[in-house]
Amino acid sequence: MTESPTVPPGKRSRGRETAGDMVRSLAAVLVLVGVIVAFSLADQPDPVVPDIDYADALAQAREQAREQGSYDVLAPRPLPAGWQVTSARLRPQEAEAVTWHLGLVTRSGAYAAVEQTDGGRDGFVEQFTGSARRAGTVEIAGTTWRRLEDGDPEDRALVSGAGGVTTVVAGSASWEDLEQLASLLRP
Repeated sequence: MTESPTVPPGKRSRGRETAGDMVRSLAAVLVLVGVIVAFSLADQPDPVVPDIDYADALAQAREQAREQGSYDVLAPRPLPAGWQVTSARLRPQEAEAVTWHLGLVTRSGAYAAVEQTDGGRDGFVEQFTGSARRAGTVEIAGTTWRRLEDGDPEDRALVSGAGGVTTVVAGSASWEDLEQLASLLRP
């Protein structure tokens, strides 16, 4: 007959742990993880939103549109107080189309953009609105804009198709902010 090893009092032999031992070990690990997560979240700085000077990109877009005799490239004048321009560029869409993008962050931190092209309308609008549903129209500074909402990637959009040029003002910004942006667009 084999003898079992002698275990000192208060100690359990390996493989004889109880459910209570496992719960206490798990609780200790969870406390440690909680402390690490709390420290990591507390040290996160606010995201920095770049504020760019878009004058050169706008001048380039206007020059290219003028050379092709296509349209007046629009930008907000003046920029609403507290808004920041985060991106501005010409984007190739079609060989002879001039496509302009201006991305902004509103005073409340929401996203808004001006997208403009003299290329194909349907595919262009769908890039920003996906399967958005119509939400009526609105008259802004003498131009009728079609409202689209619940789109993807942009939540809301205003679309104008005046003079063979498609202009989209879209983003996560409120209708009020998008309409304000549309009202400030100037050539």
